[in-house]
Amino acid sequence: MNYIKVLISTILTLWSANSFAASQGGGLPQMDIGSYPSQIFWLIITFGALYVFMWKIAIPQLRTTVEERKDKVSMDLNDAEQLKTEAKSILEEYEAKITNSNLEAASIYTDSKTDIDKKIELSKKETDEKIRSLIDESQSALVKKENDAVEEIEAKTIETIQSIVEKFIDEKVVEEDARKYLN
Repeated sequence: MNYIKVLISTILTLWSANSFAASQGGGLPQMDIGSYPSQIFWLIITFGALYVFMWKIAIPQLRTTVEERKDKVSMDLNDAEQLKTEAKSILEEYEAKITNSNLEAASIYTDSKTDIDKKIELSKKETDEKIRSLIDESQSALVKKENDAVEEIEAKTIETIQSIVEKFIDEKVVEEDARKYLN
């Protein structure tokens, strides 16, 4: 059926070209019906040679190239799938290590914090004890100095009283008598 359509379209084309060339009076040389058999001959030879070239050389090479590409793509896909599974396993190992290291770091942190808190508490206790002992020592030293100062003031006061009384009365007062009046 396709041959009939091609044959009819070829006949119509030749007939219209012939009538066009006759009406123009010379026209194009390739439209001259007298040269049609040689043009058709060379057309058949050219397309036949092109067909044989494509059939024997070009298409087999294209076919092998396509098959090689399919094989390469398939191998690349297999390699990619293998690399993907390896990457997933490496990622899982990495995530597990990260999780373990985070847990270990948290454990170290809590242990260190507990140890530091204990040391700080112990240091506070020791410092408080030292401060208490220093305060006690300071208070006892202050009490002693206060007592010494009071005794010294009393001694100086008695001395002063004795010298004042001696100057005004011309009489010497005994220390015990001056203490009686002082208290």
